[in-house]
Amino acid sequence: MSPVTGSKELEKLKTLAGTWQGTTVMDGKEMPVTVTYKTSSNGSVVVETLFPDTPHEMVSVYYDVNGKLGMTHYCAMDNQPHLTLEDSTDSEIDLVFANGTNLDPKKDHYMHDVSFEFKDGNSFVQEWTSYENGKEDEVATFTFSRAQK
Repeated sequence: MSPVTGSKELEKLKTLAGTWQGTTVMDGKEMPVTVTYKTSSNGSVVVETLFPDTPHEMVSVYYDVNGKLGMTHYCAMDNQPHLTLEDSTDSEIDLVFANGTNLDPKKDHYMHDVSFEFKDGNSFVQEWTSYENGKEDEVATFTFSRAQK
């Protein structure tokens, strides 16, 4: 089989394959963070593992639905929001909540959107926005540099 070629957004995410090191701020303190990306299922998905091998490990799977990027986030909060592409440019991808499993968006805490800002081939910024009780709760910003392919 030839590898699957996806939307331009999925193809951009495939370029992240490897390990990335970065920082984020939690509880007012800057802390190190690792994320890995792997292309799987004949190139039809990109698997992201945030905080690998820690109790806070989370997995997100990015895929195309009828040519449009989507993703499912398997959250440490025990829910699975499904996001779809809202907007993209050559240097940015924005996904927003469409629906989810094991959550009620009117009351539960969940990840509502995620954005990628690609600085160059070796660095990017990712922002996750969580919602609770139907409104924005907090934004977590991660700044990453490539550690290895």
